[in-house]
Amino acid sequence: MMTNNKYHINKNKLILDNSEIVFDFPIDYCVEISGMLIVLLSIPVKTKYNENVFGVSLSEKKIKWQIAKKRFKLEEFDDYKNTHCKYTGISVYGGRLRLNNWCDTYLIVDPSTGQILEEAETR
Repeated sequence: MMTNNKYHINKNKLILDNSEIVFDFPIDYCVEISGMLIVLLSIPVKTKYNENVFGVSLSEKKIKWQIAKKRFKLEEFDDYKNTHCKYTGISVYGGRLRLNNWCDTYLIVDPSTGQILEEAETR
């Protein structure tokens, strides 16, 4: 169980005071930024699901956004495929929310809305 003074995590449950948000998959990691708790879910390898990042308002105690479904370019295909590039890491980098995925891509995302502000390759 992961615990913080504002929230607790127990497998797939995020507990905020007396509110509980239940996700379909276990919670892997969380970061707090701009009054939001950004939640990364742990997705099994063979599961085709790559929208595994959520923004939860700490004041409203509810999910405000889920990362949009996105297609990523893979070098070996040289085009955009609907690959299942799960997000593997979230961090606050230079004061901005950064998401990393399996397809060697990172996104800078608005923590309040989930809007993608920037995208680049990590290699």
